[in-house]
Amino acid sequence: MSASGSGSESVARSSALDWNELSGLERIVSAYSIGDQTVVVETADNREIRITAWYDRARDNYVAEYERRSVLKSGGHDFRVWAQTPAYKRCTADDAASCLEAAVLEVDRINIY
Repeated sequence: MSASGSGSESVARSSALDWNELSGLERIVSAYSIGDQTVVVETADNREIRITAWYDRARDNYVAEYERRSVLKSGGHDFRVWAQTPAYKRCTADDAASCLEAAVLEVDRINIY
């Protein structure tokens, strides 16, 4: 699987995680970047998790925020939406790439039923 998108090169270059092969990850089957501070991963159980590394100016570090893609049904229509999920530990780091890497490893580590 490969990371792709406008920010994949900058994330891949500064990370110890192999974004191209996703080697060493058990539950993540694909990943793609949306800019320099957001990654979407798909897990083996078909969950999509969007991870954004927000810069916290007060603490001078980056903080990971997790959102899960869900389907809402209304009026006979299905709507795919992103909603924050508390399922994963909050990760922080001095730079966005390190924050995203730690957050991806956190998603890979946690088994959600």
